[in-house]
Amino acid sequence: MASDLLQYLKKKKLRLYILAGIFLFYHLLFNSFTGQILLNKILASAIATPAKVQVQGFSPLFGIKLSDLEVYPSPEWGSEPFFRLKELQLSYNLPLLFLGRAKISKIGVHGLHLDLKQKGETWNFSSIFLPGKKEPEPPVPEKEPRTSIRTYFPFSAYLMLDCKDINVSVDSENGPKSYKAALKGLELGLEVDTNRFTRIPLDLSAIDLIDEFSLQLNPKNEVTIQFQNASASLDHSFRLTWIWERHPQDQDVFHSKMDLGSERIPIQFRNRTASPFAFSVKYDLDLSAKKKELLLRDLAWKVGEDIWLEGGGKVSDIREKSAQVNLAIQKSRIRLSPFSDFLHSLGFYDISLAGEASLAPVLAEGSWENLKILGEVKGNGLEIRLGKKKHSIPTLYLDWSIGLRPGSQEEPNSARPLPWLDSAICKNFKVEYNGMRLGGDLHYNRSSGPSLDLNLENFSLGDYLAGYSGRFFARLQAKGPDFSKLNADLKLKANGFKFPLARGNSGNIGLDGSLSSILYFPKKPWGLTDIFVSVLDLEADSPDGQAGARLNSSGRIGLGDNFVLDLKKTRLDVDLENLIPLLPLSLRETLIPVRAQVGNGIGLLGDFYFSSNSHGQEIRGGLGLDLPGLDLRDGKLSLAMQMLGKPSSQIKIENLELNGFAGKLSFRTSGVLAKPGKGDPPPSMGEFSPDLKGGLRIVAKENSSLIRGLHFRGDMGLNFTWLGSVIQGNLISKDSNILVQNSHCPGYDCKMYRIDGWNSNVPFTHDLSVKETKNLIEGNKRKFVMNYGRTPAPNFTIQQILGAHPSLKGVPFEYVKPKSNSPGLSANLEYSENYLRMDYLKVNTLDGEIWGKDMIVNVGSGDPEKMEYSVSLRVKDIDLKQLLPAKSQSKIDDGKVKADLNLWGRNLGDPVPNLNLFFSVYQIGNDFGKSAINIFAPSNLFTDFIYGSYAVDKIELELSKGLVYAVILFKRSILGTFINLENNQVSQQRMPLANFLKRAQSEIETFNQ
Repeated sequence: MASDLLQYLKKKKLRLYILAGIFLFYHLLFNSFTGQILLNKILASAIATPAKVQVQGFSPLFGIKLSDLEVYPSPEWGSEPFFRLKELQLSYNLPLLFLGRAKISKIGVHGLHLDLKQKGETWNFSSIFLPGKKEPEPPVPEKEPRTSIRTYFPFSAYLMLDCKDINVSVDSENGPKSYKAALKGLELGLEVDTNRFTRIPLDLSAIDLIDEFSLQLNPKNEVTIQFQNASASLDHSFRLTWIWERHPQDQDVFHSKMDLGSERIPIQFRNRTASPFAFSVKYDLDLSAKKKELLLRDLAWKVGEDIWLEGGGKVSDIREKSAQVNLAIQKSRIRLSPFSDFLHSLGFYDISLAGEASLAPVLAEGSWENLKILGEVKGNGLEIRLGKKKHSIPTLYLDWSIGLRPGSQEEPNSARPLPWLDSAICKNFKVEYNGMRLGGDLHYNRSSGPSLDLNLENFSLGDYLAGYSGRFFARLQAKGPDFSKLNADLKLKANGFKFPLARGNSGNIGLDGSLSSILYFPKKPWGLTDIFVSVLDLEADSPDGQAGARLNSSGRIGLGDNFVLDLKKTRLDVDLENLIPLLPLSLRETLIPVRAQVGNGIGLLGDFYFSSNSHGQEIRGGLGLDLPGLDLRDGKLSLAMQMLGKPSSQIKIENLELNGFAGKLSFRTSGVLAKPGKGDPPPSMGEFSPDLKGGLRIVAKENSSLIRGLHFRGDMGLNFTWLGSVIQGNLISKDSNILVQNSHCPGYDCKMYRIDGWNSNVPFTHDLSVKETKNLIEGNKRKFVMNYGRTPAPNFTIQQILGAHPSLKGVPFEYVKPKSNSPGLSANLEYSENYLRMDYLKVNTLDGEIWGKDMIVNVGSGDPEKMEYSVSLRVKDIDLKQLLPAKSQSKIDDGKVKADLNLWGRNLGDPVPNLNLFFSVYQIGNDFGKSAINIFAPSNLFTDFIYGSYAVDKIELELSKGLVYAVILFKRSILGTFINLENNQVSQQRMPLANFLKRAQSEIETFNQ
C-alpha cells in the first residue's frame, strides 16, 4: 500500500514542484515588504504632505492589511497628524469572480482619529492635495435614464464592514463664529449577502436582491458628543443604537431596534448649567418575510418625564394590495412647562411656555386599498411668550379622520387633485388664539365632493398689521361636486375698523359685506382659472349705523394665461356727510371742498373690463355718474384704451367720452401716448408724449339748468390738439347766455349774475416744455391808453352783464350794457407762447366807457409764484352815483369821473403784497372829491371847513408793497387868498392797504344811508 502511494507521488512530482514554485514565487513577489514599498510610492505621488503606514499583509488576490497609518498636514497646521488609523483591513477574494461571486470578506476600520481644523475658509486636510490643472469636462451626450444594470452572467455579492472606535473632532477658528465639536466612540457593523442576479434594478426593487442583511450601530456602547462655542458647551454620552438583524430565535424574521437619546443632558449656556434635560426615541420592530407581517412594538418619543408619543401595531400581508394595517398612537402628553423651566435655567427668561397638549389617540386601520385614519388633537391652556409677544391658545380641539387609497395608481386631475384621498372629515374644530375664535367643519367624500363651513370671531386686525385696528367676524361656506368647481359664500362684519393714511388715521368704521362666487379649476389640480362673482356687497357705516358708502357688483375674474377683470352693473353710492368724518384728515381736507361743490350724494353705476397678457393691457368701460347736489343725474363716462408692451411703451386711447345733462355737455378725446426714444424731446405727460385731439362742448337751444345755480343757453366749446409739449386750440362761443345764482334766489339775499350774448373765437397755444418764467413785464405808472386809427375786429364780445348790486342787497345792477348797437364789452384776446394778451378792450358801463390796452399775463412755466401781469385802463365819463341808492343819487351834483389806471405785479401765489397800482383821477365831482379827502385826511370842523372851500382838481393814488401813497390837488379859490395850502395839495404817505380799504368802505356807507 505504501509502495503504491510512493509510486503515485513520483509520477506527480513535477506537478507538485510547479505548484509549490508558483506559490513561493507569488509570496516572494506579493508580501508585506513589497506592499510597503508599493504603498510608500503611491502615497508619495498622491499627496503633498508626509504620511506613515505599516503594511502587515499584502495580496492582490485576497486583500491588504495596514496598521498605524498617519497623515500629516502642511507645517503651518502643526506637527501632529490630522488622520490616524490604528488598523485598516480590506479582505476580498478575486478568484471567486470566476465562480460568479463578488466577495468583500471584510472592511475593517479600527481606531480612527480624524482631527479637522479650520482657519477662515481653509481646512487642514486641503493641504494634502497636489496642485492640478482644472480641465474642462467634455460635454456628456444626453441619454435616456437607465432603469437597471445588466451583468450578463449570474452573480452574487457579499460585503462585511466593521468599524470600531471612530473618533472625529472639528476645531474651527472663524472669529465670533468659532467652535469646537467632537464625536467619540462610534461603532458600525454592516453585513450584506445577495442572491444570484443578472440585472441590478436602479430603484427600490433592488432590495429584493438582498438575502442576508445586518446593520449594527453602537449596539452596546454609547457615543460621546462634545460641542463648545463662545456661549454654549456640551460634553455628554448619548445612546445611538440602531440594529437590523436576523431574529435570534426565528431566522425568518428581521428584527430592528432603535434607541436614541440620553438622560440628564448637561448643557451649559453663558456660564449657566441648565436643568437636566432628557429625550429619547425608541422602537422595536419585527419584519417576517414568510408571514408577510410587520410588527411594531414599544414606539415611544419621550421628552423629559413626559411621553409625547407612544404606540405600536402591525401590518399584515405586506407588499400585497390586500395588506391590512392596524397601527395606533395610544398615549400622548406634551407639557410645555418643563421645557420652559429648562430654557429659564439657560437664561432665556424672555421665553415662557405653559399648557398641555395631546396628539392621541390616532388609529390607522384597513387595507392598502381602503385605509382609515382617525384621531384627536387637544390643547389646554397653551401659552407661548417670546419677549413682549404673547401667543395664547386656551382651547384647541380637532376631531379628524381621513380615508386613503395608498395603492391608487390614478393620476391627479382637476376634479381629484389628491387621488389617493378617499374622504376627509374634520368636525367640531375649535381653536382660540389671543382672543380670536375659529371653528367649523370640513367634509370631503369622493362621491359627494368637498364642503367647508368656518366661523371666525373677534379677529383683531391690529395684531397683524401695524397702524390698523378693528374686530372682524366672518363666515366662509364652500361646497362643490368635486375640486374642479367650488361654490363659495363669504359674510364679513367688522367693528371699529381704522386704517392709517399719511400722518393721520381714519375714524371708527363699521364694515358689513357679503360675497357669493364660483371658483373653477378646469385644467389641472389647484389650477384656479376663473372666479365668477354673482354678489359682491360691501357697506361702510359710521359708529351710529349711518351708511357712508356702499358697493355692489358682480362679474368675472380670469386667472389663466390672460388676466381678466370683468365687472358688471357695479354701483357705488357715497354719502359724504356720513363718510367724511370717518376718513383720515388728509382725505377729509380733500373731500370737504368736493362736498361743498357737488353735495352729499355721489352715485356711480357702470361696467368695467380689464385684461392683461404678455402683449399688453386693455381697458374698456362705461360709468354712469349721479350727483344730485349738482342736478347731474345722467352723467356717463365711456373709455376704450390699450396699453401696448410690458412695461407699456404706448397707450392707445380709442375713445374717452364724457356726456351729461341730457346731452348738453360732451367731452371727447382720442389719440396716442408714447414713450419717447433716444434723442426725442422729453415727455410732457409723466413718462409719455401725447398726440391727442379732442374737445369740450356745451349746447342748449333753450335756457337750461346744468348744475344747481347754473343756467346756460347757446353754444360754447373748447377744441384742442396736444402734440408733444404743445397744446393749441380755440375757445369758441356763439351767442351764449350764462346765469349764475345762489340758493336764495329769488329773494332779498339773492345773488345773481347773468352774461348775455357772449361770442368768442380765441386761439390759444401753450408749451409745457417751458420750465422757467422770464421777467418780461415792467410797469410804467405814467402809461395811459390812446388809440389811433382803426382797431382790429374783436374776437371776444359780451352783450351785457347783469347782477346783484355790489353793495346793496336785493337791488339789481347793470354792470355792462350795449350802446348804439355795440356790445357792452369787446376785446381782442390771444394766448400764445405762454402769454395771455388782451388789447383794444372797450367796456360800456355806468353811462361811460372803460378802455384797455396792453393787458398781458405771463404764465411761463405755470408756477403762480413766478407769474406776471400788467394792464392799462382809461376810465371815461363813468357816473359813480349810479352805484348809490336811488334816494341818495339826487343829493349828488356830479358823479362823472375820468381817470387812468395802470396795474402790474408778480407772484399770483401771494398777490396783495406784490401788487403795484397807479390810479390818476383828473376829473371828479365835488361830492366824491370830498369823500376822497375824508379817506386820506383826518376829519374835524376846521379841516372840513377849509377842505370844503376848495375844489378837487386831481387825485393820484399809488399802491406799492401793500402801502398806499396819495396826493390830492386843489383848484385855486377865494379862500386861498387868506388861507394858503402848501402847493394847493393834501398828501398821505405809507397808509397800510387794510386801513385804506376800511376808510373807503366807511365813506361808501355814508352814501348808502
